[in-house]
Amino acid sequence: MRAALLTAFEGQDALAVREVPEPEAQEGQVLIDVEWAGVTFPDLLGTRGEYQPRPELPFIPGWEVPGTVRADSGVFRAGDRGTSA
Repeated sequence: MRAALLTAFEGQDALAVREVPEPEAQEGQVLIDVEWAGVTFPDLLGTRGEYQPRPELPFIPGWEVPGTVRADSGVFRAGDRGTSA
């Protein structure tokens, strides 16, 4: 899958679109196909390592992501749509 990956705490200029492995849902999680991602102030701070908690590099920023549920998980069913915001 393609993702905007941050590899250094150097601000948004350190973001690069790369191919990364497909994630697998863990217990209590649901996978969604992201349709778009909003950029929030915490995301911008995170690209500079100035937001708590500071994630380990590399990481994929994004707090606001609507999409479609990929597979049944808990109360969610494949095809459900929604947003994290």
